[in-house]
Amino acid sequence: MKTIIIIGAGPGNGTEISKRFGQEGFQVVCAARTQETLAAVITELKEQGIEAVGVECDASRRADLESLVEWTKEQYGQIDVLVYNASILHQASVLEVSAEQITKEFEIDVLGALHAAQIVAPDMIARKDGAILITGGGAALHPIKSLPGLSIGKAGVRQLTHMLHDTLKDDNVYVGTVTIAGEVKRGTALDPKNVAAAFYTLYTNRTEVEKVLTAE
Repeated sequence: MKTIIIIGAGPGNGTEISKRFGQEGFQVVCAARTQETLAAVITELKEQGIEAVGVECDASRRADLESLVEWTKEQYGQIDVLVYNASILHQASVLEVSAEQITKEFEIDVLGALHAAQIVAPDMIARKDGAILITGGGAALHPIKSLPGLSIGKAGVRQLTHMLHDTLKDDNVYVGTVTIAGEVKRGTALDPKNVAAAFYTLYTNRTEVEKVLTAE
């Protein structure tokens, strides 16, 4: 059985990505900051017969990410797929947002993704197999005036993904991103189920570094 870690496994995209890979037979390790979030997600997954466990993890702390990866390896042997889905939203004017707030968001959006990739990549390179998938956002393409931290962070995530892809492709380690260009909402083109399907398609095809999902 293959193993997947979803970092940022909250309601919405995180849950649906967990379901999609779980339905394909993956052992699912869900990581989130609070036990309350994890309990709700794990209950929903297990009700559908999906093998899943929850691990508390603060994506802004490299030590937490290292502990998560080591625990998963001890339990399941190896990590076949890593999904980085963590981010935060803070509304503010770009003229008023504090450097501390931008730094906080950047630590989660970009540095968390970088650290997670750096931690899992060596084993994937050694066995010449694995995948790293990162949730991107349309703010990387068209900045959102009221969300400066997110816009800067998603631009960083997009560039990071392309660099990781180019760095790891010769070792048969796939890296890709789903850029969600719009509001995620049930019953629309940007339904979390469609986001999850896009992630699984990237993983199985391994031909594109980026899939842009739009509301149309």
